[in-house]
Amino acid sequence: MEKPIADLHCHPSLKPTANKEIKDLWVGTKNKGIWHFFKNISVRKGLIRSILKNMANYSQSNLDNCYRGGNRLLVCSIYPFERPFMQPSRPFSKSTAIQKFILRIIFGKRIKRKIDRKIIELLTGISKEAAERYLHEIYESGTINYFDDYRREYQYLKESNRSKSTNEEFNAQPAFELVGNYEEYLQKKASNIICGIITVEGMHAMAQYDKKDLFEKESITDLAPQNRMALENSFKDNIRELKTSKSFQYRPFFITLSHHFNNLISGHAKSFADAASSIKPGFADVFDQTKGMNKGISTFAKELIVNHLLSRENGGRILIDTKHMSLKARDDFYNIIREFQLRGDAVPIICSHTAVNGIATREAAGKQPDINRYEKKAYVSKFDINLTDQDIREIFDTDGIIGICMHDGRMPGGKFKKYFKRISKMLKSAESKKRIHAQMFLTNVFHILKVNLTHIRKLNRENPNANIEERQAWKTISLGTDNDGIVDPFDHYNTAAKLRDFKLKLIDSINWNDKPYMKKYKILSLPSEQPFTQMELTNLMLGLTPEEIADCVFYDNTHRFLSTYFTSEYLNGGLIV
Repeated sequence: MEKPIADLHCHPSLKPTANKEIKDLWVGTKNKGIWHFFKNISVRKGLIRSILKNMANYSQSNLDNCYRGGNRLLVCSIYPFERPFMQPSRPFSKSTAIQKFILRIIFGKRIKRKIDRKIIELLTGISKEAAERYLHEIYESGTINYFDDYRREYQYLKESNRSKSTNEEFNAQPAFELVGNYEEYLQKKASNIICGIITVEGMHAMAQYDKKDLFEKESITDLAPQNRMALENSFKDNIRELKTSKSFQYRPFFITLSHHFNNLISGHAKSFADAASSIKPGFADVFDQTKGMNKGISTFAKELIVNHLLSRENGGRILIDTKHMSLKARDDFYNIIREFQLRGDAVPIICSHTAVNGIATREAAGKQPDINRYEKKAYVSKFDINLTDQDIREIFDTDGIIGICMHDGRMPGGKFKKYFKRISKMLKSAESKKRIHAQMFLTNVFHILKVNLTHIRKLNRENPNANIEERQAWKTISLGTDNDGIVDPFDHYNTAAKLRDFKLKLIDSINWNDKPYMKKYKILSLPSEQPFTQMELTNLMLGLTPEEIADCVFYDNTHRFLSTYFTSEYLNGGLIV
């Protein structure tokens, strides 16, 4: 019997919550096209099209798509749009002269609210009304209450609970069921049921900010005493409400501490791409991420983690997702987790949608800046938002989990991008694109496996009593697509409807890795970027078949993780080891 697919990170409710024209979670939709906003041919329209052409402008994880692709377990991430994501960094002072000229044609030198609204709609797929509400807060309001945004999207998901598809193409009518713990999942899972688990992307979701503080200050320690107290209280009060109020029946399983922009309490990693050349602007030229970037976790945020989120004394535990954390923030967080371990309290490290960079340590990753020049000749991206080998080991040691994303923006380095551009011009490029995306994904999978296996063997040598089963090296690897997270997806595998096809392609790629026609698409060993020999690959598989490996990544490992850390006993009573 075919196993279901589980996705550790996706956003099925992001667009529907902020766009009443989208009927429900089930139906697919496409963002309004450029012609809707710019009727006539113009330089501005052409430039906007060029900047946004690789972004998914259609729904990827609507539930009909999920059902088509065999996806039956969705970890549904609630994301309140960060307001700095909706305000271009005019006057674009960090860009080259040509880039400034282009960006000023698109956005203007000064505030162009009408243009900003159109770009927001084009980029996100939300409605004109929602975009106007966000812009009102940016330009006119004194406060930004992200918890109201959280409440709105949560309510949409809750109202969608037990909804059913009206699509007549399906034999058995699919339904959507929210689950609050692993026990509920076991009761509700079925071949025609899509189960949903709620999580949150960004701690900003738990707070109300003074607008000037949010946009202008670097850290919570820089705030006036009254403003600092108000912000701290908003975090604490909202987390308390989330954990204890009957209006929040489904508590988030985990929350990312950081996201794209400064939240004043924890540092984030660079996530937006630089310009590929001195002419065409990149996302990093449009939106300024620098405030708070690469900082650590504030003293207040450490208290928030220990005494409010991970604590069970004020309601069930909410785990922490390390995606988007800066290197320094990851150092700080892992130290917190070690303190829990010393007390005998198991807290797994989660990184829900990520990739690897092949760098040995966080210290080494921090020695090179996140700029294109340092990954021009690399197969995988060297940006430190991606996992180092040290991160992979830390996650293994805490029995954590890693969701591998499907993202052409943050996974590949310059070598991959150059080759991908070349094969895209081929007459029959579809199969080549499928193979190279399978190569990228499997290179990530087998690198994590290799790091885990080397670590296990070292632990077993140093402590004969450890006796860790080598197949445990597979346990931390799962799928975290980031579908509908405003991403540049894999061509041909760009929606949840294609996940079953992608899984089959991965199986084929492992089976036929040594065939002559796979010469340019072999699974690579990092950091050397040389293909694994067939003997190396066979040894790494540890006796598992390609089908069993695909099942591990696409469902089994997520299921195992939930069976340990999503239980009522663990979240509410505690799992002491």
